[in-house]
Amino acid sequence: MKKRLIIIFAIVLSMGSISCEKTYLDTVPTESVDAGSAYATTKNAAAAINGIYRSLIYRYLDSQGHSGHPAMMIILDHMGEDMILGTTAASWHVGETRWTSHRTDVGTMARFPYQLYYRTIGNANIGIANIDKAVGTQAERDQVKGEALALRGWAYFNLVQLYGKRYDANAKPNSQLGVPLVLTPTTEGLPRATVEDVYTQINKDLTEAATLLKSTRSFKSHINLEVVKGFLARVALTQQRWADAAKFAAEARSTGSSIMTAAQYQEGFADITNPEWMWGFDHLEDQSEFFGGYHSYISCNYNSTVIRTYPKVINNQLYDKIPATDVRSKMWVKTPTAANSIVPTGGVRPAYLNQKFRLPGTPSTSAMGDVPYMRVAEMYLIEAEAKARLGNSAEAAKVLFDLISKRDTGYKLSTATGTALIDEILFHRRVEMWGEGVRFTDLKRLNQPLNRNGTNQIASVAVLFDVPAGDKQWEFMIPLREIQSNPAIVQNPL
Repeated sequence: MKKRLIIIFAIVLSMGSISCEKTYLDTVPTESVDAGSAYATTKNAAAAINGIYRSLIYRYLDSQGHSGHPAMMIILDHMGEDMILGTTAASWHVGETRWTSHRTDVGTMARFPYQLYYRTIGNANIGIANIDKAVGTQAERDQVKGEALALRGWAYFNLVQLYGKRYDANAKPNSQLGVPLVLTPTTEGLPRATVEDVYTQINKDLTEAATLLKSTRSFKSHINLEVVKGFLARVALTQQRWADAAKFAAEARSTGSSIMTAAQYQEGFADITNPEWMWGFDHLEDQSEFFGGYHSYISCNYNSTVIRTYPKVINNQLYDKIPATDVRSKMWVKTPTAANSIVPTGGVRPAYLNQKFRLPGTPSTSAMGDVPYMRVAEMYLIEAEAKARLGNSAEAAKVLFDLISKRDTGYKLSTATGTALIDEILFHRRVEMWGEGVRFTDLKRLNQPLNRNGTNQIASVAVLFDVPAGDKQWEFMIPLREIQSNPAIVQNPL
C-alpha cells in the first residue's frame, strides 16, 4: 500500500454542508485560512491544489453512496442501460437507476454534482486569482495555474452535460441554458450562461492550461499536458468537432502511457501504476472513505453489504456480443459458480456478474483501490469515432485495430464503413468503458434514447425502461437551495 503526506488547506476542502442562506457558488468557508495565505508561496499553492484533488473523492453529500467524483462515475453508468443492479435486494443508487433522484429539485442528484463541481470551480477560481502573486519560480506558478484552469474546465464540462441540454453542432450558437459561469472568487448568484458560452469557456480554460503544463509530473493523480489534451478530446467529441477530437486524442495518448497487456487487464482495475492509466485517484493507505469508496460499490470482492447482496452485472445483450477470444469477456461471468467467479464470503452470484473491478484479497477487507479517471483506451476510441465520422474509414479502422487487437486475439482489421463502422466503435466503447462513468453522457451527446428493453434489468428495481432522445428528463434539476438563494437563476422544466 502507498503512503504519502498530503497537506489539505481548509480553503479547498470543507466537508460540512452549506447553509440555505448561501449558494453553491460559495468559495471560502468561514473556518478556512484566507486565500492570500494559501497562495502566498508556490509551495503553499501546490498544497492547496492537492486539496482540490483530494476533495474530488472525499466529498460526501447526505450519504456514503455519494462520495465525490467516483460516485458520479458509478451513478452515470447506472443511469444508462449497461450497468445493472444484480438482485432485488438493491438499496443504494436505485433512485438514480429509475431516473427519479435527479428530476426533483430536492433530490440528492440535483444537489450532489452541483455542489461537487461548483466547489471545485470555486476553489480553482481562488487559485487562478491569486497564483500570479505567489512567491516562487514562474514555472511553479505556471504549474499551479495550469492545473487550476484544467480543473475548472473539467468541472464545467461535467456540469453543462448534466444540467444543460446536449450540444448540437447543427444549431450554433447553442442558446439553450447551461449553468452559471463563475470565473472569479465570489458568492454572488449569477444567471445561467448559454450552453454555447459554457463550452467556449471550457475550451478557453483547457487551451490556456495546455500552454502552461508539461508532460512531466510528480504523481499520476495530478493533471499534466496529456490529460488536458484528453479533456480537449472529450469536449471536441461532445461538440461534434471531429477533426479536433481526433487530433487531441492522438496527442493525448502519444506520450507517457501505453495500452495494457491482456494480463494487466485482468488485475482488477484498482492500481494507478497501470501503464494505460493517464489520470486517476491514488488511494493512500491512511486516507479511507470506508464504505463510501468507489470500490465499496463497484468491486466484485469487497466485503460490503452492497457487494454481497446486489453486485453489479452487465447488460446481457452487450455481453453476449463479446467474443470468447476477447480478454474483456473475462471481466464478467455469464453463469457464475464458486469455481469461476470471485465474491466476498456469503456473496450472491447473479448471471453476468462483474469481475472487472477487483481488490486484493478474497474477500477484500479494504476498499482502498485506485480509481481510473482517464485511460489511453478512451483516447483510441475517441480518435477512431471522430475519424469514422469524418469519413476516414480506413484510418478509423486502423486506430480501432491498434486497440482491440490487444484485447482480442481473434480480432481482424475492420472492413466496415460509415454507420456500420461507427456502430462497431461504439460497441467497443460500451464494453471498454463499463463502470467508468460515460454511458449516460454518451447517450445524451449521441442524441440516442435510453432503451433497456429485452435486457436483464430487473423490472421492479429499474422501473424505467424507455426515455426518448431529447426528452427533458435528460436534464438534471437545479437544486432548490440554489433557486431559493440565487434570484438570477431559473429552473429546468419539470
